Amino acid sequence: MTDRLLRAVCRILPCLAALCLSLHAATAPAHPDFVLHAEKKATGEWFDLANGTLRIIPCTNGIARVTYVPGKVIPNLSNFAIPDSACITAPFSIEESSSGFLMTSGGLRVRVEKNTGAVRFLDLENRTLLAEADWPYPRRVRPATTDGFATNEAAVWFALDPDERLYGLGQHQTGLLDQRNTELTLLQDNTNIAIPFFISSNGYGVLWNSAAVTDWDNRFRQVLAIRSNAADAVDYYYLPGPAVDTIIREYRNLTGNAPLFPKWAYGFWQSKLAYSSSDELLAVAAKYRAMHIPLDNLVLDAGWETSFGSRTFSSQYPNMADTIKQLHDEHVQLMVSIWPLFQPGNPNYDAFAARHLFIKPGANELPAYLPGARLYDAFNSEARNLYWQQAKSALYDIGVDAFWLDSTEPADLYAEEHGSILAGAQTAMGFGSKVANMFPLMTTDAIYSGVRRQPEDKRTFILTRSGFTGMQRNAAAVWSGDTLTDFDTLRRQIPAGLNYSLSGMPYWTTDIGGFVGGNTDDPAYRELYVRWFEYGAFCPVFRTHGARRNSQNELWSFGTEAQTILTEYDRLRYRLMPYIYALAARTTFEGYTPMRAFLFDFPNDPRAIAVNDEFMFGPSLLVAPVTEAGAASRYVYLPKGTDWYDFWTGKRFSGGQTIQRDAPLWVLPLYVRAGTILPLGPEEDYTGENTNGTIELRVYPGADASLKLYDDDGTTYRYEQGQYTWTPIRWDDAVSTLSFSHAEGNWPGRKASRQFQIVMVGPGHGTGEAQATGMATTYQNLPLQVRLKQ
Repeated sequence: MTDRLLRAVCRILPCLAALCLSLHAATAPAHPDFVLHAEKKATGEWFDLANGTLRIIPCTNGIARVTYVPGKVIPNLSNFAIPDSACITAPFSIEESSSGFLMTSGGLRVRVEKNTGAVRFLDLENRTLLAEADWPYPRRVRPATTDGFATNEAAVWFALDPDERLYGLGQHQTGLLDQRNTELTLLQDNTNIAIPFFISSNGYGVLWNSAAVTDWDNRFRQVLAIRSNAADAVDYYYLPGPAVDTIIREYRNLTGNAPLFPKWAYGFWQSKLAYSSSDELLAVAAKYRAMHIPLDNLVLDAGWETSFGSRTFSSQYPNMADTIKQLHDEHVQLMVSIWPLFQPGNPNYDAFAARHLFIKPGANELPAYLPGARLYDAFNSEARNLYWQQAKSALYDIGVDAFWLDSTEPADLYAEEHGSILAGAQTAMGFGSKVANMFPLMTTDAIYSGVRRQPEDKRTFILTRSGFTGMQRNAAAVWSGDTLTDFDTLRRQIPAGLNYSLSGMPYWTTDIGGFVGGNTDDPAYRELYVRWFEYGAFCPVFRTHGARRNSQNELWSFGTEAQTILTEYDRLRYRLMPYIYALAARTTFEGYTPMRAFLFDFPNDPRAIAVNDEFMFGPSLLVAPVTEAGAASRYVYLPKGTDWYDFWTGKRFSGGQTIQRDAPLWVLPLYVRAGTILPLGPEEDYTGENTNGTIELRVYPGADASLKLYDDDGTTYRYEQGQYTWTPIRWDDAVSTLSFSHAEGNWPGRKASRQFQIVMVGPGHGTGEAQATGMATTYQNLPLQVRLKQ
């Protein structure tokens, strides 16, 4: 019987499925997986294939979920990252033709080929946006041995367009923004973060639903292979765009919304390895205040505990409740570092051990410098609750404001040599290798859920060294890990952070200056630190940290010239707080992303999307960090479709060109998009110091513009009940008029009136960090128009 005849018989007589399978195995190559039968169900369209079962669910938000198993039964694939309830089946229709099936649901169009079972995603003009490959397979699930255990390997192959660019996948230190023609291992590791989600320049995203170690490979051919080493099924979500913001908003619809941090978290974070006493913490805070250098947060790194996991302060930190009160009196918050490891010999370890809440180890050992240490089982809800209760009684209850969850891969300090601690281990969710990449999601949930149960209704902030799908919902930011202190490392941070943002995760930061090494007395290191700090001022979280050779890391530690520059950029960060807090609100309410590769805003400019060392901070600010030692200038590409203003001079440039910008040490090339209303608050030593201060509105003419300022109490979650205010402002470029609309929202703390200084930007006017003079205006939450002169 020919293969063509066999397929015809099997389609006509699906009751002969078993015979068809046996005949097919004898007469055809192993990989063809043609459709035997299709059936429309309440849970989507189900396809009986020659070698398995394919299910496609059109979700209510335009997403498609594709699941494949080699047998007839699809197991429960709901997990902590993406619950099944995130994809509710939308109404859909199925149209069958001689060659395939076409599913239509709103704007979603999915085709399944009869001959191969391959899935193809189309736009409304029937153009293919993404297609599973015909060769070597569309999908495959096969038995495998992983970390000594019998499991399955799941894989999918996608055909790619020749000019297609791919972004996301978490954070990696390759220095690349475009992940096309690369091979990556998605495994949580110090300085590398595994998030199995990517976005295409063709206008779609794919979220691979596996927490196992995953290989991403499209090195040679125009085919992308994604393989997980421990999985029950091929399971992925197709997210249509075409806009990147739309794709990321859909990602968060699936995996969770990013809550607002407390307002102080968007200010400056001072940290080092490590403050050795409570007296040192208080002295640093006092000096920042005396020198009027803006500061909101201090950080206490590891070493404060009598032993790992004890949550008991050593004798160098007596009466920490009083220390924290003194910091709060200075309007300084404190974040404290904790690890998921516990050493024996303290009551906390004993409590976990007595209830069998440690992970049963696999092949990789914990570090030798922590003899007997165990890893708590964050996959166990009881263990997560105990982890929170211990942190609560030791830290939260004495006023600690934020939690630094270090080593959340989890790993020892040298994981790149020893591998994941979860490889081959046993967890409450089963085989450790199957859930290995999910640990950071689980452990951040322990803290965030614990905080949300408290009656104080106090917003929290979590910093973690690793991340995973859905972690944004836990008020968690990541930093780029224990990086080196050199310009090459700084250069690599820019695409690393941009890809993290393109993975649906809005909050990212680095150790400004790098972590390992650096001497604040060394002129070469001072240059690196200043350049890194200038860049860091425009990251979503603004934080310095590091293990300096002379144990200093405060802004006055780098000499008078550097201190002057650092302080100016710190002050600029605080002047931009109305802009930054509005970006944060858009992130929570609209699924926005603050740190933006050019793909977000200029997807049709091929030169722009190829740039990996510039980015947009919000919709208006183009940031071009200097990443070469000794550089006095740099080339800057200004995307086409708009004009640009030099922030420091007010000079206007046409887009679509590369310019050479002088960049002495004190200059970070910074440009503002024409058609921008840029809000700048008063100078402050901490967020909220001058809540009644005048807001400067800088107008950059050349196009119409809009802005919505955001206000709430800055500390609680009452905004979730509607207690906030938006102030809409528009610029009509044709008639040079700035219009204020009626204030929106229901925040009881809304001011009865606000003072604005309206500044028309031009050469030498309305430039730099310093306050500019303009037209004074009082806004009383009612419509108001102001006419300006261009």
